[in-house]
Amino acid sequence: MTPPLLNAQPARIHRRAVPSTAGSAHARQAEKHREALARNEPVVVRVDGYGRGWYVEAVADGIYHLWRDGATLIAAWTDVPLGQ
Repeated sequence: MTPPLLNAQPARIHRRAVPSTAGSAHARQAEKHREALARNEPVVVRVDGYGRGWYVEAVADGIYHLWRDGATLIAAWTDVPLGQ
């Protein structure tokens, strides 16, 4: 039996100079929300597991303080999907 012929191209790894992490992306989004709050603009977000329509009251280190219909919620930055 003859050995199989391996003619496929070798795998290539594409590396970025500085890899992006989920933390840095969420930190940028939180900073945008913090700036909007400083301009007295309302910020409304969706929270994973809790639905839409949460108003951001404050942005702390790693967490959001949220309000909706008289209920308060403290959610991590990662609980708010990116792009809002």
